[in-house]
Amino acid sequence: MTQSARHRKKPKSASKWNPPPDDRKGITVRGELDDYGLNVYEFRVLAHVVRRESKDKGCYAKQEKMGEVCGISQRKVLQALKILSEAGILRKEKNPNGRTHVYRLNEGSKWKDPSELDKIRKGGEEPQADES
Repeated sequence: MTQSARHRKKPKSASKWNPPPDDRKGITVRGELDDYGLNVYEFRVLAHVVRRESKDKGCYAKQEKMGEVCGISQRKVLQALKILSEAGILRKEKNPNGRTHVYRLNEGSKWKDPSELDKIRKGGEEPQADES
């Protein structure tokens, strides 16, 4: 099945959506993040975590719920969270009250260099040289 032929989950119902207030200047994405090289799934999950994160509790949304809200599968959410955590963008903490994890945005100084993203996505494998 091709990428375009796959069924895409629908985001939250449009009836629950409210446009941002007119007094806002707009939504900004820092250049460092925009240029980092995240794929659409990683970027979407990161945006969701940052939006949901509270200072006291972090983001404790379940992966299933994140997928529902983001319009992607739970598996893609899990992959994105793993990559974001390994890249140092997010940190994963054990939720004190149970089995789930809490995610928090790390300080920029803890982010790994974007050149490491491909290696992280491949599970830490070094690219093998062609021995011809």
